[in-house]
Amino acid sequence: MTRTIFITGTGTDVGKTIVTRALVRALVNRRVRLNAVKPVESGVPIIDGNPAPPDGTALIRAAKTCRSMAQTCRYMFRTPVSPHLAARLEQESIDEGALHHFIQEASSDCDLLVAEGAGGLLVPLNDSTLYADFIARTRAELLIITPDILGAINNTLLTIEAARHRQIPIVGVILNQGPNRTLENAEAIGHFGNTPVLGTFPTADTQADDDTLAAAAEAHLHLDIFVKDLPK
Repeated sequence: MTRTIFITGTGTDVGKTIVTRALVRALVNRRVRLNAVKPVESGVPIIDGNPAPPDGTALIRAAKTCRSMAQTCRYMFRTPVSPHLAARLEQESIDEGALHHFIQEASSDCDLLVAEGAGGLLVPLNDSTLYADFIARTRAELLIITPDILGAINNTLLTIEAARHRQIPIVGVILNQGPNRTLENAEAIGHFGNTPVLGTFPTADTQADDDTLAAAAEAHLHLDIFVKDLPK
């Protein structure tokens, strides 16, 4: 049975995509048979008449996959706002059933499916569904990315509580290194959240290549938890 891990942030622009790239390439380098998807992406530019989602493109590259963009991103919206609003502004709607089918198809030919969410856990997908509700119904596990800055403890613990309220199992938390390493965020999150903190990802250039990011992940993060119980 395919293991599915959804990656969420404690907000927008917390380093979710760069950490996801690092994890995906590190696991691919470990010979894990995985697919990486971004079910919903907004703020997508149109290039030569076609949508070119930056996050989806980055995941295809990191996973060294031949999967198409349509197999990587189910919904692609031009407007850089919350998915529910982006869909409404573009006279579309996000159908939860279509998203479930998308996840099932993506998980059909791999041992691990890594799915990157949009923004935080309680982002609305439509007028009746939050991203957290969808994740709960997929029975996926959750990985939380938070910046190692002032406010990380509160934001991360709130995300943990929202996940547990919906009985979403949490793999752990990864901190994305901030400018101040004296806040003891990891210790507090691990203690009060009763959740594994899998390490702090070092400051990285967004233009860094995937293998450089993977090496940083191997050096600073506890990756064995992601391959637990996967076929050898």
